[in-house]
Amino acid sequence: MILAAFLLLAAAPPAAPAGGERRFTGPVLVCGEAFALRLAAGERLTLRDPGLDFTLYDAEAADGPFLIYEGNAPQPHDDEIRTGLSFPNVIAIHDNRPAEAKARSHIRDRLLVGDARPASCPAGRIQR
Repeated sequence: MILAAFLLLAAAPPAAPAGGERRFTGPVLVCGEAFALRLAAGERLTLRDPGLDFTLYDAEAADGPFLIYEGNAPQPHDDEIRTGLSFPNVIAIHDNRPAEAKARSHIRDRLLVGDARPASCPAGRIQR
């Protein structure tokens, strides 16, 4: 976790820092420890690192908010992607939006992990 905090500090400055949070507004590619997500125009993502063994990403899509968890022990959630890594081994999606909104945003399909993760996102490195 210390390495992740160091890499956060070493990465490019965020779009709008606020109290330890990093905010991104699409269109932009956001890379987590084990995934990449291309935000569409107008979508926003706020990275919150609570300093524990997980990272949270608060997302705001046109159809409402949802949460992405990256770690090993998520709370009950709507959907998940197994990364194949020892850490983080789960990308959990907490999405209480209506089914129509989930279908339009295709968030699960847009979370790129493993070989689908772009070369611009080195594994194990948070880079925005």
